[in-house]
Amino acid sequence: MEKLKKAPLIRAATGVYRRSGIDPIIMPRLAGSWPGYIFTNPPLSLPAGHFGLGHGSGAHAPNEYYVIESSNPKVSGIDGASASFVEYLYALA
Repeated sequence: MEKLKKAPLIRAATGVYRRSGIDPIIMPRLAGSWPGYIFTNPPLSLPAGHFGLGHGSGAHAPNEYYVIESSNPKVSGIDGASASFVEYLYALA
């Protein structure tokens, strides 16, 4: 787990989260939750992670939603979420 936390990919993501006021939690993914586990196990053992800021709910459900414009200053809409990906890619570069 410590090796994963030091990977540039993970450091870039956690840096963006922290600058946004979010204390990230790093947890390993399981085979049933994400098929990319094949790349994180030997022989490749590549770091991998998921990134995203914004607010939504019900992933992969009929009532899934994503906030387009937020009236709450603590919740980003799609513009803030999109900007977070730009910041993430910039940090990764």
